[in-house]
Amino acid sequence: MFNPKSNRLFSALLFIYGAVVKHLRASFFIPILIFLLISCGQNNSGKNHRKNEKPEQNFLTFRLVENKFIEYDLDTLSNFNEIIKIQNKIDCNKNYALFKLKTDKKIYNIQPLQYCEDIFDYKLREIIYINTDSITVNYELQYPIDSLKMVLNNHLRNPNNDRNYPSSEEQRLISINVDNIKSIIETKKLLIKIITNINELNIKTNFSFMFEDHGIIRIIEE
Repeated sequence: MFNPKSNRLFSALLFIYGAVVKHLRASFFIPILIFLLISCGQNNSGKNHRKNEKPEQNFLTFRLVENKFIEYDLDTLSNFNEIIKIQNKIDCNKNYALFKLKTDKKIYNIQPLQYCEDIFDYKLREIIYINTDSITVNYELQYPIDSLKMVLNNHLRNPNNDRNYPSSEEQRLISINVDNIKSIIETKKLLIKIITNINELNIKTNFSFMFEDHGIIRIIEE
């Protein structure tokens, strides 16, 4: 027989049961939702972080694979002489100096050629000497710094087979020297100018930077 009181009690129990189930579902899904939101935020943060990372370009020279790099930020140095001091104190039989040149858009990693204990032999035409004002080619040819792109193209490509520049089988060296009375800013400007021209010329030829504190050394060729 139908009992109105029993029906109302059943409806009340069913309402309570539904509320409990909803609560349990919420208790179960809310933490999952929070976890997913946090994970999504972390992933987006990681993507943003990668987007904010500056691209890097390496200029590495001859080296032993097992040797490690010791990094130096050029912005922490005061002048060119400090670069020379770093090179002199590093045992390049074990480690190499790696100088980081940072700009607003890019980071350049430069490993200059270090002599170690071996005698490093090269021909006069295999090296160009660059300072903030001038360029010297094959020991005696002088050019203003405004001729940098032309000299770099000839030195690294030698499209006209000019005997003042290295042949395709010979090594290519770029020696940098900056007066110690000038701040490290001038060294950075010179390096950026050289690298910018090399990139504009789209040169893929292997070459090595050298940081030297002396003038041009005459080598007697046989």
